[in-house]
Amino acid sequence: MAHDAAVSALGKFLQFHREKLNAAQFLKTWLRHLPLENNLNEAKVAHHQLCSLVEVSDVELLGPKKKNLHKIVTVYAEILWAGKKLATEETVSQMIKQLELYRRRSIPSTWRSFMLSMENHLRRKLESKLSS
Repeated sequence: MAHDAAVSALGKFLQFHREKLNAAQFLKTWLRHLPLENNLNEAKVAHHQLCSLVEVSDVELLGPKKKNLHKIVTVYAEILWAGKKLATEETVSQMIKQLELYRRRSIPSTWRSFMLSMENHLRRKLESKLSS
């Protein structure tokens, strides 16, 4: 619980006081600790923050040449795997829309490589969500 609260607090600090930090480094650290799974209230907040940053194509979150995108897709898959426990319906819907958009805009081999690098249960969950 304390870990999730700390990670969520870092996300809030990045959201409201980014200019006071080395945002790129702290965003990378924040992303590395997602998804949150123990404190469900903080999980929903942090996962919504992630979705919001992806929505605006936050350059520091995505990283140079979008190298953090694989981690983001994996975090989304883990959240979707957990059902509505870790995110609100609105956030889940937003995640699915973002994943569909990314899949359409990606080079097919890049998307396939993302999918193949995931654990089977996560890949199946993503495939089912994106095909429905």
